[in-house]
Amino acid sequence: MKLYFEAKVKSGIPEIKDRFNKELFLKLAPPGLVLKLDRFDGCEEGNEVHLRMGLPGILQKWVSKITFASTTPAKWVFVDEGTVLPFPFKSWCHEHSVTQITDSVSLISDSINYDCGNSLLNTLIWGPLWLSFRIRPKVYQKEFGHCS
Repeated sequence: MKLYFEAKVKSGIPEIKDRFNKELFLKLAPPGLVLKLDRFDGCEEGNEVHLRMGLPGILQKWVSKITFASTTPAKWVFVDEGTVLPFPFKSWCHEHSVTQITDSVSLISDSINYDCGNSLLNTLIWGPLWLSFRIRPKVYQKEFGHCS
């Protein structure tokens, strides 16, 4: 299954890339869930993010590895793939992309592909995932400047 979100912001790629850090990661945490960040290496190929998330008292481990990263003057992309995933996920691939539109305007997008092992679970989890990621465009605009 797939989810996609995007936000137009008033910042260029270098500024966005510099501020895609642990602090921003925590601001992007899904509302209503507990998130404990155990490790955040960054957004370069080979880096890892280790966290525990869930409801109070029911935290599950999640480990993602940056499997691809590329920067050009026009676009910055990095991909994280789940290596240790909580139930019900069997696979997780999240592409983060920043495309330069003008000198001071960029488009940040999140493209998520996941699989839970069967189509019913994929469909049931889509709504909660959509709710947890829908905050990202507003967070990006707050952090990097809002564009109409």
